[in-house]
Amino acid sequence: MSLRKKHRLTVRTEENLAIVALDDMEIWDGADLALLRETLTNLVENEGYRAIGVDLSPVKYIPSGFFGMLFEWYEQGLKVQLYCPQSNVVQMLWFRMFFVSTEEGVYQLNDDEMRHNSPNEQVAYHRREFMPDDDSIDEDDGEEHIKSVRYGVRAQA
Repeated sequence: MSLRKKHRLTVRTEENLAIVALDDMEIWDGADLALLRETLTNLVENEGYRAIGVDLSPVKYIPSGFFGMLFEWYEQGLKVQLYCPQSNVVQMLWFRMFFVSTEEGVYQLNDDEMRHNSPNEQVAYHRREFMPDDDSIDEDDGEEHIKSVRYGVRAQA
């Protein structure tokens, strides 16, 4: 195993797997994503890695662009894993939709559930698996509340 440091980014390699981490960064911004993308691009295109991982142990918030970036790598045939995400990251919709636990603290990007389905079937799958039942009505205070599937908020009727 080798360790290299570039600014505040650490790269750990294990055989054909490269794992990157932004040291002690709890909230990522666009500059952090740019640094990750540059590092991952170098590891894949110049050093030939076909499996990449990101250590999320200190991270409390991730911009949605991070997941899109990972999906691009996945679409190119790379194995993508996330390590030690905090519970609030695991609860993000994109994370719940596309990452499966492979072992304690390790999640792998996987879209097998819907890979070869039509767009309509994919939408139905997402609604069924990750959204509240859009026909449900909450009657806890006698008033009708309609749950918005699109935005996940409640509106009074």
